[in-house]
Amino acid sequence: MIYCPACQASDCRRSRRRGFSDYFYGVAGLIPWRCNQCETRFRARHVPFSHTKYAHCSICGNFELKRIAPEHVPGFLGAVGRVLGLPSLRCDPCRHKFFSIRPLKDLANQESAEGEQKVA
Repeated sequence: MIYCPACQASDCRRSRRRGFSDYFYGVAGLIPWRCNQCETRFRARHVPFSHTKYAHCSICGNFELKRIAPEHVPGFLGAVGRVLGLPSLRCDPCRHKFFSIRPLKDLANQESAEGEQKVA
């Protein structure tokens, strides 16, 4: 989840790259974002380094992925993934279908652990 550095809102979206500096920062993994509430434009990674070991959508960074049948993943890499027997995943918000060898992040256990810490 991306948070706006100005207003701390979580309602942020990807912004278009406008110039050389946006492409230059993109090489380092920093992509442009825009807050929908305060319209602030900023650069950030779509997935923090600590979460890159888990499967996530390469378009929006979402961790809430669903397993799908391998024949639903299109393209040449879909055929390669089917031959290799890789698990196929789908991101609900952006509907991106892909294969990943990374494990799924267990969001249910993480949320319950955070709730227990707040109660204690």
